Amino acid sequence: MATTPYFGRGCVPIVLLMIAVGVVAGAGIGYWIFALYKPAAAAEGDLASTATVTTATAPTPTRWTRITSPVTPTPTSTHRPATAAVPCVKRSFGFDSFVCVCNSTYCDTLPQVQPAALGRALVYTTTKAELRFEREELAFTRPVDGDDTQTLTVNRSQTYQSVYGFGGAFTDAFGINLVALPAKAQELLLRSYFSPDGLEYNMGRVPIGGTDFSTRAYTYADNSTTKTLSSFALQTEDFVYKIPVIKRATKMRKEEPNNRDDLLLFSSIWSPPSWMKTSNDLSGFGRLKKEFYQMYADYFVRFLEAYEAQGISFHCVSTGNEPLNGIVPFKYFNSLGWVPGELSQWIRDHFGPTIRKSKFKDVKLLGHDDQRILLPWELKWELADKVTSSYIDIIGYHWYLNFITPSSILDSVHNLWPDKPIINTEACNGDKPWQFTRVEPGSWGRGEMYMADIIEVMNHWTTGWMDWNLALNREGGPTWAKNWVDAPIIVDANRGEFYKSPTYYALAHVAKFVPRNSVRVSLQSAGGNFLSGTVQHVAFLRPDGGVVVALVNKHNSVHRVTVRDPSRGEVTLSVPAKSFVTVVYW
Repeated sequence: MATTPYFGRGCVPIVLLMIAVGVVAGAGIGYWIFALYKPAAAAEGDLASTATVTTATAPTPTRWTRITSPVTPTPTSTHRPATAAVPCVKRSFGFDSFVCVCNSTYCDTLPQVQPAALGRALVYTTTKAELRFEREELAFTRPVDGDDTQTLTVNRSQTYQSVYGFGGAFTDAFGINLVALPAKAQELLLRSYFSPDGLEYNMGRVPIGGTDFSTRAYTYADNSTTKTLSSFALQTEDFVYKIPVIKRATKMRKEEPNNRDDLLLFSSIWSPPSWMKTSNDLSGFGRLKKEFYQMYADYFVRFLEAYEAQGISFHCVSTGNEPLNGIVPFKYFNSLGWVPGELSQWIRDHFGPTIRKSKFKDVKLLGHDDQRILLPWELKWELADKVTSSYIDIIGYHWYLNFITPSSILDSVHNLWPDKPIINTEACNGDKPWQFTRVEPGSWGRGEMYMADIIEVMNHWTTGWMDWNLALNREGGPTWAKNWVDAPIIVDANRGEFYKSPTYYALAHVAKFVPRNSVRVSLQSAGGNFLSGTVQHVAFLRPDGGVVVALVNKHNSVHRVTVRDPSRGEVTLSVPAKSFVTVVYW
């Protein structure tokens, strides 16, 4: 029997909901203004009007760039590159940094990290001005205090959450852009994410049916004649853009001898068939009709069965993507609105029992899957019922309103439900109404936002971090809803090329070094220059005994940082201005 809804216990949740609705509605208005008056740059690449390129081998100038004296790069850094690394071929699209260009014959690589000798530390550096994942090796020394040095002390005995992993979404848009490339370029793009010489992603998010990043709005049972699941069927998008791509990524994870973790798949639904909804529309405001509560739960099982028949199994299934979108105005793409009390009832009486009684009883159930601003009060209402709470294994949240929501909220979530891992299940740039240039290939600022967010939320009990679209086209699509956004990799199918932005390397500086079942450990900061600020930081203990310290310097000056480990000594490094740095040692 349900307990008293948390929403009725005070006015704070109401105020928070009003703020959330106001922000989302305002964003929606801005979105439609953007859609009507979209700058030409986002469509055809005026972004690149001042572009330059440096070529090493195959990549050639793109038609949206103006080329200035292509040259072969020569080493100018004092950092020592890893011998097996294939270097970045740089190209500027007129933003504050550059991309690395890949095609069918050439793509930079990130060789898998091998343990350094005892007493040595490996340091990997990416900078706004010059470097991409450059490696050097430093020796630990005896501790020496310095007035201007920020000292980070590792305490391996003080542990926090275990790490689930890192990944991105297998959307229709990603599949469309991937298969538009030549076969060899497709392979290099997938390797950039899933292989030992890429990010080593070990998680993937799979939409159940269509999303705003499809070329049409669809579900698996759009025939409303019978109002049953008799017409349920996977669609062309599944057989062309999702299933074969997921299989290739999964195979890459399983068959590469040096891969550590299998690829765990998470599924999430945007909308049920329109005839199940109060609005009779896949998009916009609309909730689930009560007479279809059980049929909707059955719909999930049908999806799991259909993908199992294709050889794909899931680790986790979500209760639904961003239910807030279905109860606020100006969100005109696939969505289903829930209020927490009704969602709790559906999970308790239909969704939870249906999954647990099926052959998919071991599949994890993920709750919330919406904005962080709604935490923890929305979950307090939703999980107030102990039976409902018993069905939810994982808590997911999205990053889009993080700028108005303190990360300390995640501490409250962990304290309330310490047995439920917390995962960031979606993030992207270019989504805000004021970000008129949706796609910014080479934007350092957007990469910096990713790196800073990952470090911050991992310091507040987040166990995993998933990006949104793995790759998009030059416009930030395709998207039937005209919801163009950015991605770490941008595809130019006409040229058979793809471009890795700083966002990609920000992800690499954590995802590549922190495998599943790593554990966050204490990292205490002291000293540093008060006027120029300090670097953000987080530390992990890997399953193989290695220690990882990830840093982001958001400042325009070099910072001296000492990493101190009582069992090793200390290593001091100069962290460049505007840089991502990872230190790893054994």
